[in-house]
Amino acid sequence: MIEWVSLSDMIPLLSYMRNLKCLVFIVFLFSFLSLSAQDFGKIDSIINAEIQQKNIAGGVALIIHKNNVVLDKAYGFADVSAARSMKTTDIFRIASQTKAIVSIAFLQLIEKNNISLDAPVEKFIPSFSKQKVAVVDGDGFKFVDLERSITLRDLLTHQSGISSADEYPKFKALFEKYGLNKSLNNGFKSLEQEVAQIAAMPLVHQPGARFSYGLSTNVLGRLIELMSKMSLDQYLNKYVFVPLKMTDTYFYLPNDKKQRLVKAYSKISKDSLAEISPAVFPINYPLQSNIQYFSAIGGLVSTTHDYAKFLQCLLNNGISKDGKVLIGKTILEQFWSNQLGEKTFVFGGAKSLNNFGLGVGLTTKAGQIINHASEGSFFWGGAFNTAYMVDKKRELITLFYFQRSPFVLPPLLSKLEKTAIDIIDPTPAGDKK
Repeated sequence: MIEWVSLSDMIPLLSYMRNLKCLVFIVFLFSFLSLSAQDFGKIDSIINAEIQQKNIAGGVALIIHKNNVVLDKAYGFADVSAARSMKTTDIFRIASQTKAIVSIAFLQLIEKNNISLDAPVEKFIPSFSKQKVAVVDGDGFKFVDLERSITLRDLLTHQSGISSADEYPKFKALFEKYGLNKSLNNGFKSLEQEVAQIAAMPLVHQPGARFSYGLSTNVLGRLIELMSKMSLDQYLNKYVFVPLKMTDTYFYLPNDKKQRLVKAYSKISKDSLAEISPAVFPINYPLQSNIQYFSAIGGLVSTTHDYAKFLQCLLNNGISKDGKVLIGKTILEQFWSNQLGEKTFVFGGAKSLNNFGLGVGLTTKAGQIINHASEGSFFWGGAFNTAYMVDKKRELITLFYFQRSPFVLPPLLSKLEKTAIDIIDPTPAGDKK
């Protein structure tokens, strides 16, 4: 039965609705003015000073706070010789930022197939059961048996004993012997071929003994291929890039996007940068065609906008903006939880103040001094000096992208993150609950 309501009865309701609309508008206006009042001039000054000092040719900064883009800006040049100004849509070599994407892709399969993270890797790649561990013995090595198998968790946390020649110079001869010492592992035709060599080479320490950065993520890439029966690029495209509408992220760029790849530079004198020569370093790897090798440790190129979509999804507990579930909340909690116990991660031989999750660095209480990020924030960067940071408590994402070699800009990247955090929220990091 329909009950008719008189106009006089409706007046209080209409008045309430008008007041409610007014309140909503005031809240929106206050939020807009608060965002507008934030002055990111300090970020501009820092980056422009680096350009003036010829430390970088240019870069891009993207800051997102509570799902609002508060800074999206390009600086300097993408190509100095062509006088091509940097754009926010330009494409960068993101190097080791590839690892977080591959780690999440692998965790998707772990979740889907109900596989234990503590399962031994030889369950999927039998050749790992025959590995030995190398121990320096005078001018050579002796080889001892494994104390236990490498687990999938070891691969995700870089505790497998699979490392790199850069991290372990004493083992340089072994990396050379197995062809695992080349830049970007150029020369392998596929991950299958490379991982066969990784399994054949003795480990540089016992599994679980310590954090040692290196080639573990390439084994994860091969496991993705075996579990999904797809090539790594096909899997990432179908289950990460397409769902998140990451339309500018690739291992190898299509022809119509190659011109957007930012040039990479090195500093050759106090006042001069020089474009890195392909004859010295295979810097143009994203421009290659018909290649079936996909570097899981660092082969992707992307934009700040694309990578932000990936980070925003993680910050939203694995759910994309349009409601797609990329990964479940339960396994995501492990992704950004400390996996090293009392250990810290080690990079370039130096111990960090922070620890490590299942593919990302994690800010500790001690590590907050570096950039003022909240405890539990996750982060990483790439060898060409790109970096991301996600402060979950502040709902803050920062991305600062440059293309400079070698990896010498972490102090600058941390300074930019700290400056952004102090602008967004001047509350001391230690006061964050």
